[in-house]
Amino acid sequence: MNPTRTLAVGAVLLAVAGARPTVQPRDPAADRILLAAQSTQVTIHRDPWGVPHIIADTEEAGFYGLGYAQAEDQLEFILNMFLAGRGELAAAFGDGTTSGFGGPPTANAVATDVQSRMWRHVEEAQAGFERLSPQLQQNYVHYIAGMEAWMREHPDDTPDWAPDLEPWDPVVLSRFVLWPGYQAGQGLQDCARGGVQLAAVDRDALARADRNASNEWILAPWRTRANAMIVLSDPHGGIDGAFTYESRMHAGDLHAAAYSLGPLLILTHTRDVAWGMTTGAPDVADCYEVEVDPADSLRYRYDGEWRRMETHDVMIQVRGGDPVTRTFAYTRHNDVLSPVVARQDGKAYVVSTSYMHTAGDFDQEVYEINHASGIAEVKQAMRRLGMFPQNLMFGDRHGDSWYVRAGRTPMRPDGPDWNRPVPGNTSATAWLGIHPLEDLVQLETPAAGYMQNNNIAPDVMLEDSPLTADRYPSYIYNDTPGRRNTRGVRAVDVLSGAWDFTFNDAVELSLDEMWVGTAAWQEALRRALNADRDRIRAAAPQVRTLAARILGFDGHARQESRAAHAYLVWREQIFALPDLDAADRAALTDPLWEKDGVPAELLPRLLDALDATAAFMLDTYGSIDRTLGDVFRIGRGGRTWPLGGLSIVPPAGGGVGCALDLSCIFTLRAMSTFSPPDSLGLRHVEIGSRLLRLVQFTDPIRSYTLHNYGQSENPDSPYYVDQARLTSERRLKPTYFDTAELLNHVVSTKVLDVSVP
Repeated sequence: MNPTRTLAVGAVLLAVAGARPTVQPRDPAADRILLAAQSTQVTIHRDPWGVPHIIADTEEAGFYGLGYAQAEDQLEFILNMFLAGRGELAAAFGDGTTSGFGGPPTANAVATDVQSRMWRHVEEAQAGFERLSPQLQQNYVHYIAGMEAWMREHPDDTPDWAPDLEPWDPVVLSRFVLWPGYQAGQGLQDCARGGVQLAAVDRDALARADRNASNEWILAPWRTRANAMIVLSDPHGGIDGAFTYESRMHAGDLHAAAYSLGPLLILTHTRDVAWGMTTGAPDVADCYEVEVDPADSLRYRYDGEWRRMETHDVMIQVRGGDPVTRTFAYTRHNDVLSPVVARQDGKAYVVSTSYMHTAGDFDQEVYEINHASGIAEVKQAMRRLGMFPQNLMFGDRHGDSWYVRAGRTPMRPDGPDWNRPVPGNTSATAWLGIHPLEDLVQLETPAAGYMQNNNIAPDVMLEDSPLTADRYPSYIYNDTPGRRNTRGVRAVDVLSGAWDFTFNDAVELSLDEMWVGTAAWQEALRRALNADRDRIRAAAPQVRTLAARILGFDGHARQESRAAHAYLVWREQIFALPDLDAADRAALTDPLWEKDGVPAELLPRLLDALDATAAFMLDTYGSIDRTLGDVFRIGRGGRTWPLGGLSIVPPAGGGVGCALDLSCIFTLRAMSTFSPPDSLGLRHVEIGSRLLRLVQFTDPIRSYTLHNYGQSENPDSPYYVDQARLTSERRLKPTYFDTAELLNHVVSTKVLDVSVP
């Protein structure tokens, strides 16, 4: 409510009271006027890291505060995502290059808009908003009103391209951001595996999905010193982490420390439950190869009868240019609108996803999880099957835990290879229904007392995992049995030996920088040196110094370590060795520790790489004494800090795709860069740990986070890049989840009157 209007109404009421000093019978109409004059309020406290702590008597008031705070911190970013989800980027910016929201520029605005319009995000979100519970609808209405309130107060900081906001925009956002990599991603990948040429936006989205490596683990109370459940969630990706917003909310019955997509409290802990998410899921979408009528590309035969594709015409406005019109064609495979994503060799290729008409279910499910008192209520919420395809791991304050490989999974007939395009002219490949939650891969409160899924197959989540592939249809398991990566290996090694785990131990594991397999490569170098002592005697002093550093290295990729830098460059020079055939390269590739070491005939090549390491360091840096952090940096806006925890990735390792197997060495922090050194020889980290959250269910709760780069997207804000320093120093920040603790650390307070048009 407008404060001026509130005062005016209040003055009128006081005047009336002054004119009538005697007590009068209560007038219901006057009561309603008085109620209208009373302004609901929300308080926003900011902590030392700029994170808003939103306190209100009702949920809707809390979400009003969330919208207001988010507009203050990242208005242009969130508006940009709203526009992208709507398919209105070109109307705002023209047909220029757009960013990948946490990645490099990927496509022009029109191409992005075309994809959003093809998937009908707006139409589905509008329908989905109407299916939300009344309370969640009000929460979203108030969130939008809070954003609008901030924009009204700050017209000079509101861009001229800002759209009129709608209460269904948050549903568009939650659908758009994850859609190409997850809800539709498997179907698009199936098409690509069949040689189908997809649109550039789709190809870019699938490439970014390969970078979505993350960590999650839980440790049962009986394995911890405090006898309290510990839950770790650490999504990886574009290092800035800007696509989510960090906040705390105590509003009505909702108490959440959250990373949110707009108002969707997607990565959260409450007083009762905490959870993590990592990439890995059942198959929820398929690619159909459809033979069409050569004389009419909109006709296709299905079970011997001609059917006509449904078409939708759209016009995309382009700022400073002519509108672009497109006609999208859809089949009705599996009773869902399935868009034609490509035409090739006289055939149409359509993607059918089980999520096409379920917009809003995701939002409602996450909302209910945030209100769950324990695992049983979490499971009840997830029976809605709205969650995007993902590994989820929950722990609650009672000591129970649950893992589920979630996804709205179609029942499929036997026979076809569902990982490639399947015949789309017959009902023989039609889905048979949707699997209930109970059919999915899951494990509850394991006897081992721990679980982790750092993007590995379910059967290696813990020692002697019962989640073997033979228990499930292949499209539900949807993984290669036994598939591991170095993050999973490291987590199991530590967690399986945890018998008196402290919270400090948990912090150390969450920020772990161990390079798995280091000892195997050190042994190989030792053998190489012993096999050719004359060569090392004749080597330059720098070469001998580097050999000693590598052999004495403790395996931890610390930013202050010279030995870590020497080891990393040496490993990179091994990748770059010339004149190696495929068999030799395979012999010099990880996991070396699971092989018989380096063959004797290849040992001299390790010394060649040692020579190349010295030459590279002297040529690039003028010294062999640079630390890892002297070279690798994190930050933005001209401010950077040294960083450790780097990944060891072969140049031909497929980007970070090898984070999903053992061919690359990823620390648990998974910090990676794929760009060459800049003019100063510095290498700026592009992806890695970005949204870390660690919770222990003691009383009071112990809760810490780390959110790169900082809370604000405003370069002038003190919270623009301050958390990059924490990342550099391997430190987490407290959430001050309990208000009593927070009040000792408040740096600013704002009280808002809640007003919804």
